[in-house]
Amino acid sequence: MIALLMHCHRCGNRLVNESAFCNLCGAKVQNELKPRRATHLVVPPPRPARRAPVRPSPPDPPSQEEYYEEYPEEYEAYDDDVADNDERVIFSITPAFYEVGITYFWAVVLSLITNAGIASAGGAWWIILAASAIIFLYPIGRHIQFRHTVYTLTNVKVEIQSGIFSQTARNVPLRHIRDVTVSETFKERLIGIGDVLIDSDAVEGKITMNNINSPRRYADLILDQLQHWR
Repeated sequence: MIALLMHCHRCGNRLVNESAFCNLCGAKVQNELKPRRATHLVVPPPRPARRAPVRPSPPDPPSQEEYYEEYPEEYEAYDDDVADNDERVIFSITPAFYEVGITYFWAVVLSLITNAGIASAGGAWWIILAASAIIFLYPIGRHIQFRHTVYTLTNVKVEIQSGIFSQTARNVPLRHIRDVTVSETFKERLIGIGDVLIDSDAVEGKITMNNINSPRRYADLILDQLQHWR
């Protein structure tokens, strides 16, 4: 036990610990030094962790069909943006030569018969040349027309261009196409050509890609692109 040093407040005499009176002057000792009670630090309990607020999950985004029905003008703007920036060509073809070849064959036959008749009648050579040129005008015109007819498929639309001096173009957005079918006769199946018929909401009737080689292959390519718009 540690003794505390105490002194009389009157005479300054050194006192014994816990003395009530000074042994020199008899004055009552004033307890200036009092033991202090030990104070215990009370540690508060830890504060519970704050819970994060519960937020509702965002709703599922609308499907492409629902978005088109609700915001058709934004859908059109998106299509125009895709057509301007991200459009890429899947194929670009012209009609098969088969039909033009038939017209050339009959022109040759008719020219031989006509020239033989003119020659047997004693006609001049320039008459024979003129007759042959007239006969071949039709197949040559058909050939030029076929060469200037182009069927193009992109990831956005189907385009049909035709015309020699003045061209016309028909564009059918893929989102408007409902069905694609192939039409082949028995003779066409033997030589591997046919027609691709496109049924669309954008135009009346069906759009036809006439006399193309391997029509089923190109019809499948169109159907593959339609999968991205459904």
